[in-house]
Amino acid sequence: MNYKEAVSEIIKVIPQSKKDFSETYISNNPYMVINTFLRYIKKSIQENNNEVIQQYFQKMNDLYEKGDAALKNAVENVFIYSLDSLTFSCKAVRRQEIFSMLSLSLNKKYLHQVYKSGL
Repeated sequence: MNYKEAVSEIIKVIPQSKKDFSETYISNNPYMVINTFLRYIKKSIQENNNEVIQQYFQKMNDLYEKGDAALKNAVENVFIYSLDSLTFSCKAVRRQEIFSMLSLSLNKKYLHQVYKSGL
């Protein structure tokens, strides 16, 4: 799946995102596509909407698993990189709930980024 197909998949889960993706500069770059999706994920985390978070994470897992190299890189460099900032204000139990929604491969990428990045 490429980033243009990813836009269609995201719109299926978040119909209101169609307006965001109608802007050319957002829908013509895999990083901007994932960043736009990330804004909706952030909002659902702030609202403590577990059902929506679960849907969004499942879609992100699918995008990563089925995505081409460019889409996978965007997920790794935008979504995975942002997980700590998204969950910074969450309590430990809540944070654990959120991270449990990641697929095994995304969880491994997160752990790799956190523990092997040299930062």
